[in-house]
Amino acid sequence: MSLALALALTGCGGGSAEDEGEGQASAGSVEDAYGSVDIAKAERVVALSVSDADAALAAGVVPVAMTEAPVEPVMPWAKDTIDELGGDDPELFQWSTEDTIPYEDIAAWEPDLILATGNIIGEDTYDQLGEIAPTLTTAEEGTADSWQSQTERISTALNRKSEGEKAVKTAQSALDDAAKAHPDLAGESFLVALFHSPDEAGVLYDKDAATVQFFSELGLTLDPVAEKMAAGDVPDSLSLEKLDVLQSDVLVGYFPEAQLQKKYENVPTFTSLPAVEGGHFYQPTDEEWRGLRSVSALALPEIVDPIAEKLDKAVAGL
Repeated sequence: MSLALALALTGCGGGSAEDEGEGQASAGSVEDAYGSVDIAKAERVVALSVSDADAALAAGVVPVAMTEAPVEPVMPWAKDTIDELGGDDPELFQWSTEDTIPYEDIAAWEPDLILATGNIIGEDTYDQLGEIAPTLTTAEEGTADSWQSQTERISTALNRKSEGEKAVKTAQSALDDAAKAHPDLAGESFLVALFHSPDEAGVLYDKDAATVQFFSELGLTLDPVAEKMAAGDVPDSLSLEKLDVLQSDVLVGYFPEAQLQKKYENVPTFTSLPAVEGGHFYQPTDEEWRGLRSVSALALPEIVDPIAEKLDKAVAGL
């Protein structure tokens, strides 16, 4: 164990009322899948996901450290908010699986609150993080929070509930306004696919996933094959030969690399899909995809209008 980690473990916690200085918020009590967070102050926050950081920023708190976004280290809406709040630029870190979480780095940042609501983590990981500082994870074990719930829970923990409620209201209004402005989206079936490999594609089938909910709130309807994938009757990882199960009216498809797009443009089972052949294919930009994969109250007002406009064109086959 490093010295930094040892020091953090012996001195972790929310702090006492006596050492709570000016500008330090008294955090609220919030339950999660494995316990609850109820600390004296929350001024040094570490965010384990992009959406955790977005939720903290939406509540007016700049994390001391946060996960680096895959597309660009800090997404534009987060950078703008950090600049507006006048905080120091957060330290950035990366991790992919629970055994790659940089515990020693997190401890060295001396957090008094760790946000882990944007990822599904196990109880052992939760306990390890909890030895460094109080940790807030998802409300239910194994189930992702909605962006609304995530924002509300994090803002409550930061004793900034009103700011969180305002951010949710602003984002929800942006979604509702976009749905009203694009009535042709209503009732059209959709699927979201990630063409991450030259040999197979993954499909987002969970109706409760934030990405899927985004499109549903715009009026689109998740294609019935997603329910069969959820039940295990149809695989959600599709080989090139099985791409023909993607029969939705609109297909949302993301290629993480340009070479992959060129590859699929020469795959008959892809080019013959009704959505592709008919021009009903929406390909998000890298920035749009990052916003879709980490849906947050901070990102939504920035991404919803351009995405809704492109979906309108996809429905029309333009």
